[in-house]
Amino acid sequence: MVKYSVSLNSTYPEQKVITVGQFRIGLIHGHQVVPWGDEESLALVQRQLDVDILISGHTHRFEAYEHENKFYINPGSATGAYSPLFRNPTPSFVLMDIQSATVVTYVYKLLGDEVKVERIEYKKA
Repeated sequence: MVKYSVSLNSTYPEQKVITVGQFRIGLIHGHQVVPWGDEESLALVQRQLDVDILISGHTHRFEAYEHENKFYINPGSATGAYSPLFRNPTPSFVLMDIQSATVVTYVYKLLGDEVKVERIEYKKA
């Protein structure tokens, strides 16, 4: 008989910064941002990490915007998981195409029985 054990890795970082092309991208779950999803609190994290793009989550709600020449993305929840902050969450996810100093973000949302795709472009200043 073979026994398998599952160990939880508690060494995962709270945040991660990666470089893709000309962009420094910060990745955080978002639970550490108080209040959750707050624009100014996210801007503080962006400055601390010194990133061009900050990707966060936790609220399960899609959001993408520019603030002080930086780009912020919350891809939402692909399953439309429950959120205590918002009623009737919309399933969503994003794909990012990074070319030179431009990022094109494709946002996929399930609205009713149809998938809608939105295109958002961000250019590094």
